[in-house]
Amino acid sequence: MSLAIKVYCKEVSKDMIPKIMKRLNDFDMVVSVHPDFKFDADEDSGFLPFKFRLTKPKLDILKDKEIKSGFELYIDEFNLQVEKENLKPKLSFFDKLRGKKQEEVPYATPEIEARLKDCKVAVSFVWHASDSFALRFASLTSAILTELTNGVCSYEDETWYENNNIVDNAFKEVTEYEQTFTQEELDYMEFDEW
Repeated sequence: MSLAIKVYCKEVSKDMIPKIMKRLNDFDMVVSVHPDFKFDADEDSGFLPFKFRLTKPKLDILKDKEIKSGFELYIDEFNLQVEKENLKPKLSFFDKLRGKKQEEVPYATPEIEARLKDCKVAVSFVWHASDSFALRFASLTSAILTELTNGVCSYEDETWYENNNIVDNAFKEVTEYEQTFTQEELDYMEFDEW
């Protein structure tokens, strides 16, 4: 099963990567992203790996271990008006003959749409439940990107998040989720190479 978080923002660039890494390291881990990552839509689509070591692992099996995890990343152009047009139901030939107008379909609430109107990029963070740490990286990285860009973050385009304390809230949720794992349930991959 895969899940997705999307961050809408004005732009992304490789200049953001050191800021994201610095912020990720604030959350009980030492982490680095794949060295070839540039935040480039053409080159960086697909799996984005992270190497990390937890500084305060709950389970002893993770103590001093280098681990690899990540998520799928997709960077797409975004235009709110185009997206709203795509949501409108198509009129039949007879509806057009009768002069029926296409109904306006909201993309989100008016408040969210007001924040989305200046966004030009949608960054999707897709992860799979089989990796115990994928949620950590998808959730924290998307929240940090939202914070850095003053963007708009959503889960499955149904739940829209407030920007206030978004990173701290993401870390709290991730920590609560990870605390539920027993050693037998933990599914992770030790880091060997990029």
